[in-house]
Amino acid sequence: MSSVPRVCSACGAASAWDAKFCQECGRRLADQSARYYGALSPGPAFALSCALLVAAVVALVAGSVIAAIGLLAFGVAAFVFFYDAARRNPADPVARRVFSSAHHLRGWAGLVRTSTSAWAHALRDVIRLRRESRSLRRQREPTLRSLGDAAYREDEPAATELRERLRQIDEELAKRAADQAQALAAARKQIDEEHEAARPTQSLSVDDIASGGKPKKK
Repeated sequence: MSSVPRVCSACGAASAWDAKFCQECGRRLADQSARYYGALSPGPAFALSCALLVAAVVALVAGSVIAAIGLLAFGVAAFVFFYDAARRNPADPVARRVFSSAHHLRGWAGLVRTSTSAWAHALRDVIRLRRESRSLRRQREPTLRSLGDAAYREDEPAATELRERLRQIDEELAKRAADQAQALAAARKQIDEEHEAARPTQSLSVDDIASGGKPKKK
């Protein structure tokens, strides 16, 4: 057992080696016991895991399946070491960078997923609406010819009925054109909203806010 006194980082007072709290100010003393992951900080652990994973890929390409499996297992274990070390020391630069990148990657993955779903849904609607529009145009052409024939024969009742039918067809065509534009606009809006959510938050200083939110050029 150690008899070295523990020093409080807040007030600098010394306490017994087995004390949990400072005898002077009462603050909890930092854990100075040996850590399982203390020998491997987040940076080296992450580098080791990446190197092992790359080596596993190289071994697999070279045809050595057993070596690839072994290297992959060690790589996963090294990544577990990294994750635990990063969780214990979140202020480490490598840990912050990796976790920040992972957060951004999840955001961009969500953007890709949302974009694909939105455009696929819009495409289905547009294809359906265009198919209906083609059917309406095919109905419009003979109706227009019949109207010309009725006008030539001076058959006013038939001409009136055909004009009404043309008006209905034109309204349906305009409605489907508007629905197409609305479907595409809704997809773009959904993607824009997801894109804004995926973008990293910009930190502004007091001077930046005073200058209208634009960082000053150095």
